Amino acid sequence: MPGTDRGLRRVSVHAGGTAVDVALPADVPVAFLMPSIIDILDGRDDGASAEPVPRRYRLSRPGAAALSTSTTLAQHGVRDGEVLVLTESATPPPAPRCEDVAEAVSAVLDSTARPGSSLVRRQAIRLTGALAATVLTGIGGLTLIRNAFTAKATGEAVAVMVSAGLVAVLFARIANRTHGDALAGLTLSVIATACTAVAGYLAVPGVPGLPHAVLGAMTAAVTAVLALRLSGCGAVTLTALACVATIVAAAALVGLITAAPPHVIGSVSALTSLGLLALAARISIAIARLSPQLPPAPDLDAKAIRARTWLTSLLAAFACVAALGAVVTVLAAPHGPPRIVFGALTGVLLLLRVRRGDGRDAPLFATCGTAVIATTFVASGSCGAWTAATTAALAAAAMCLGFVASAASPSPSPVLRRTVDALEGLALVAMVPITCWVCGLYGAVRGLSLP
Repeated sequence: MPGTDRGLRRVSVHAGGTAVDVALPADVPVAFLMPSIIDILDGRDDGASAEPVPRRYRLSRPGAAALSTSTTLAQHGVRDGEVLVLTESATPPPAPRCEDVAEAVSAVLDSTARPGSSLVRRQAIRLTGALAATVLTGIGGLTLIRNAFTAKATGEAVAVMVSAGLVAVLFARIANRTHGDALAGLTLSVIATACTAVAGYLAVPGVPGLPHAVLGAMTAAVTAVLALRLSGCGAVTLTALACVATIVAAAALVGLITAAPPHVIGSVSALTSLGLLALAARISIAIARLSPQLPPAPDLDAKAIRARTWLTSLLAAFACVAALGAVVTVLAAPHGPPRIVFGALTGVLLLLRVRRGDGRDAPLFATCGTAVIATTFVASGSCGAWTAATTAALAAAAMCLGFVASAASPSPSPVLRRTVDALEGLALVAMVPITCWVCGLYGAVRGLSLP
């Protein structure tokens, strides 16, 4: 071919690891040139799939968009000596043809759905199944506790629950260690903890009381630790469960030794847990052995992660124990102002903890505080009009704090933060005399015959 032929473009076409120098007509659309180029390259490309799937080939400059197949090389401004890249991609499926308007609307909605919607749907289904299994286990355990002593079948119930707990722990290990399913492993671990707790509660003969609570709580703590070691997942949740069970067992044991009434045990436990909430960060740092030192420890990142895990677990455990102790106090204490004041103040202190931290623990504190306030509100036994008014006021306050206040002032001023901190400190200090009031300490002192 003469070198002065302006109707040709001498270019180098690269396809993966293959390259060829060709002379292509400048006035022919690119779509007509593609078959010849592919034949020269034998239709091979390093990135081509081995499966016989129809492919769409594209011709482009390096690092640029593909050349339009309806235009010519001259119209694209391709000159002699340029380098072109031949790539291939899977042919997209043809657009669906819908005969019905409803099908067309559904197809459009599916095409505009956000990426990963199917994955989100599967995760939602899995989470729903996990929650359903956990709730059903809890309901079944409570039913056994209520009915087993009257049905005279505690031995069979204990055997069944122990077997179910062991099987759940085994499958939790298989789910996470073998299949990498952390959600299934955590769910099975929680189910195992609940089953063994019920079994421990039922294993003690006699009328249900504090001995049953001690054994049930200790069994739950041991099972939670065992499940954490075997499954290797759910460190925060299982650690929190173990801490809650340990505190409950200790409180029940103290009540068993001292023969203290339930509302005394509950109020002291709630007060202790509220005080430990402020020390949770220091406790987690001490447990993780995370201390400032020079030079920094080589495993500093691992210790920081461990401290964060312990902090979240301790906060959850202390919040749950404080809420549980307040609920027991409100329900078991003699009727009167002390239990109402104690429950309301405990709920307020838990709600004030929502603003602390990075927000990860906010839902838990909000749930515990709301549960305590709701229980106190129900136990107060107010008249109908007052109950309706208080319900509306509490609902409005919750909506205001959750939506309006957060949107209007996402970052409160330092003065407001200091004021709230001071009020929280005063409320925590006020819990001490209120706890003494609930426990009847003032009445006992007045009844002493002092000289």
